[in-house]
Amino acid sequence: MGTMTSRERVMKTINGEEVDRLAIYDIIHSVDLIEHLAGDKITPSNAEDLTCKAVSKVLDLVRHFCIPSDLEEKTYGDDDGFVYRQQWWTRAILERPNKTVEQTRDLMKKDADRIRQAAEKGEVCWQALEHLELLGEHCETFEEIKELFLRISNKLDGTLMLTPEALPGMYTATHRYGFEMVTYVINDYPETFKDVYTAFCDYEVAKIHAFADLVEVAPVGLLSEELAFNTGLIFAPEFVKEVQYPNIRRVIDAYKSHGFKVIFHADGNKWPILADIISFGADVIDPCETLATMDIKRLRETYPDTTFASPVDCQDLLARGTKEEIAAVSRKVLEDCGGRRVLTGSTSEIHPEISVENAMAMYDVFQNYAKEGETA
Repeated sequence: MGTMTSRERVMKTINGEEVDRLAIYDIIHSVDLIEHLAGDKITPSNAEDLTCKAVSKVLDLVRHFCIPSDLEEKTYGDDDGFVYRQQWWTRAILERPNKTVEQTRDLMKKDADRIRQAAEKGEVCWQALEHLELLGEHCETFEEIKELFLRISNKLDGTLMLTPEALPGMYTATHRYGFEMVTYVINDYPETFKDVYTAFCDYEVAKIHAFADLVEVAPVGLLSEELAFNTGLIFAPEFVKEVQYPNIRRVIDAYKSHGFKVIFHADGNKWPILADIISFGADVIDPCETLATMDIKRLRETYPDTTFASPVDCQDLLARGTKEEIAAVSRKVLEDCGGRRVLTGSTSEIHPEISVENAMAMYDVFQNYAKEGETA
């Protein structure tokens, strides 16, 4: 079999067709790895080009494309009273203005109006962002995000980039308002929460429709939703089915209406909702965390016609394991999946605590995988 392009490899892996090797899919949030792969030191002027060069060396599909152009950590506030700590690859909330359930309810009402107005105008809305340095968070309009996407995509030497991903609402809500306050509002003011949650989804659906023509460049979309922790569902099954499911379906349907393949991302133990999510039209389930019992062998046996993604633990194994342990786990992934229907890579990202040597131990196995199941 001849060598495939990244696009061919990604689409055939998702479709369960024969491949030269399984597609590699990941996030690179490590300056050390970027510099290692690109063969140069990052500066503000070359950061974008070096990151694109590094990504194209090891990945067939990339998510969370973030450029380390400013490595200085910053702290700042916004007009709503939030205080943030900014790092090049992520942003954390240090202080929230909503100290009571009622303040949280009122902020949700205000946010719902602002989010819907922005969606109608095709504008980026600060209140609707997850603040993870997803692509385009510093743009002002959806059109600017699309222009940025195309500029970076053209520098990736064939590596596919996911279309700007969608977050139907729960990750964004619990991060913005605080998990505890969200649970209180769900209980005390359920209609208020449903309204802001639906507004988050309205915003994501508007983005998907604005990016519809990107399907020709990058035919894979992703939605990320908070549903589970390592031992099971976070929220009651009734809430998941009555509130979260309709919005998840809306996002999947929006992607599908334009011909995108859909990756469904949710951390934790997804066994209770897998059959439903697959029935909604998700093409790929992501990630497969062994710490949450999402074992590739069991997943392949239970859902032989579904594609899974991100099977190598980045929390403990890649961060603290040996190169030999990482290579052994990576080879076992290939064995357990039968060489089909897995987008290989870390369970989340190559973060700063993962050494270059450990990251490359995983990538070397996956890059050298042959159809016969052997590694070079």
